[in-house]
Amino acid sequence: MREYRKYSNEERLQYMDIYMRCSLNRSEFEKENSLKPGTIIRWLRIFGLEDKPSPIMSKKLSKSEQELHDEIHVLEKRIKHLEIQLREATMERDVYNHMIDLTEEIYNIPVRKNSDAK
Repeated sequence: MREYRKYSNEERLQYMDIYMRCSLNRSEFEKENSLKPGTIIRWLRIFGLEDKPSPIMSKKLSKSEQELHDEIHVLEKRIKHLEIQLREATMERDVYNHMIDLTEEIYNIPVRKNSDAK
């Protein structure tokens, strides 16, 4: 059984630098360097780095294919950003609704408008 240890941020960054430069995939690199499976992907997330492109995407693409690939990458980032914004907006809405519920319950003040009233 292999023994695992904690790595300092400097050591982690050195491993990440070596990984990004080598031709091995994540699992091969982890095995070669006696790292736990999933270590590289966790370190990528911790340091906010993007993984190197897969060998399939590293082949030479025509200009139009490269433009499409770049556009897809930009759109994927935009989707992630919008999902985060949606999650934050949903949490804000829930907090406001809870605040209104507490206000109505504690102070017996009807805060929400009655939609049936004219």
